[in-house]
Amino acid sequence: MPARSSAKEQVEPEYRLLITPHVAERTLRSVTRVILETTKTFATFSYELSVGEEIHDGSIALSVLGFKTPHLTMPAPGPARFRKEYEGLHGMYTLVITGIDGRQNSFSLRISSKKVELLTSPRKSFVQIVTDASHWMSPTT
Repeated sequence: MPARSSAKEQVEPEYRLLITPHVAERTLRSVTRVILETTKTFATFSYELSVGEEIHDGSIALSVLGFKTPHLTMPAPGPARFRKEYEGLHGMYTLVITGIDGRQNSFSLRISSKKVELLTSPRKSFVQIVTDASHWMSPTT
């Protein structure tokens, strides 16, 4: 008899997103650090994720556009990664992430200088969100 698919079946995430408060090293200002990376590790390069960004009126949109080769002299394995720090993110936000294949996930967040709270997330998400840097298991955060 074939196995039945469960309604609680989890979709394996393709991306991981760290969104957390941070103090910028150069300016010592409070920022929100965003790191989006693939869950897949590439054997020869740690590619850069090319990501389109739009932030306005309580909305953050990140769209994965593709991969870029890194500017390294020595190849190194690792995930493809996008990293950015944003100033001035405070309050409620809808975060929409669009994968390279056009699929979208939408999340609700509350962002402050002390913490980021994940308020709602889709049941079947291709993005795993981490809001506490101590729970981020990436080799080069």
